[in-house]
Amino acid sequence: MLTRKRSHSTLLTIALMLVVVGGTTWFVLDARCDEVTGLAFLKIGVGARAAGMGSAHVAVASDATSLYWNPAGLALVDGWSLHLSHNEWLQDMRYEYLAAAKNWGRHGLGVSFSGLYMDELERYDSDGRFLGHFGFYDIAVTGGWGMNVKPGIYVGSSVKMLVEQIDDVTAKGFAVDIGTRYETPVRNLCVGAGIFNVGPKMKFDVQEFNIPRIISCGAAYTLPVKSWNGNLLVAADLVSYRGEDIKTHVGAEYNFRNLASVAMGYKFGHDVEGFSAGAGLSRGPLSFGYAYSAIGSELGDAHRVSLSYVLK
Repeated sequence: MLTRKRSHSTLLTIALMLVVVGGTTWFVLDARCDEVTGLAFLKIGVGARAAGMGSAHVAVASDATSLYWNPAGLALVDGWSLHLSHNEWLQDMRYEYLAAAKNWGRHGLGVSFSGLYMDELERYDSDGRFLGHFGFYDIAVTGGWGMNVKPGIYVGSSVKMLVEQIDDVTAKGFAVDIGTRYETPVRNLCVGAGIFNVGPKMKFDVQEFNIPRIISCGAAYTLPVKSWNGNLLVAADLVSYRGEDIKTHVGAEYNFRNLASVAMGYKFGHDVEGFSAGAGLSRGPLSFGYAYSAIGSELGDAHRVSLSYVLK
């Protein structure tokens, strides 16, 4: 019986890793398909820590934000993990994220809610006459699972329900994420990969559109800095957004005795995004983070604040 269980675990690991790696190859080859996609908010990363590190996080996330970055990280949650973040994104757009995750032995489960919204917009007719105001919002509700299949090997998946509303027109759909994480034989070196937002087209009335499928693979290395009583984490991701060129995200974070941290990162290949920086403070189970992201447009830069709580 034990041999059979191990065999099943091994087959599950191989199958999920083949899905991720095979999907990564396919999307990299298909990266310039020039498809029009909606629900752009699904490309906005969550959490001040990740933002400060340039969104290089697929091999880093191990808390409730794993629901966004890599569901395999849910298996690494220690006890209960709660996360709340607010993002002042561009001009009048705001992005909220709330997540909770819990570990049960080799398994981790989590749920999250994310929403993008902005102040009401003005409506005009073809002659320029003011007709009133209208609004829009995007929402994603996600449930995910992660599992420590074998020592150092983690897999996970999640399902999200999606809603986009513009004025009185609504589009609904769903998508699936699949991720894996591997702690390599090289001490403190982890790699991760995932396929995100895989799902059918959504529709406004008769107009169909694709959701922004994302492929990400990356590595993270932690270097102990004994002379400074801390650790230096460096990470890099390759990211393929549907219909776009491949992007490179790099970042680093210095953590001092799990009390304070500073981070810097850069996103290569984006039209308007680039440099980012952040800082964090921790006291017991509570952590606070802030991140600044430079946006090369007239719409303003992005500011994120996060609050995390760990209950063991």
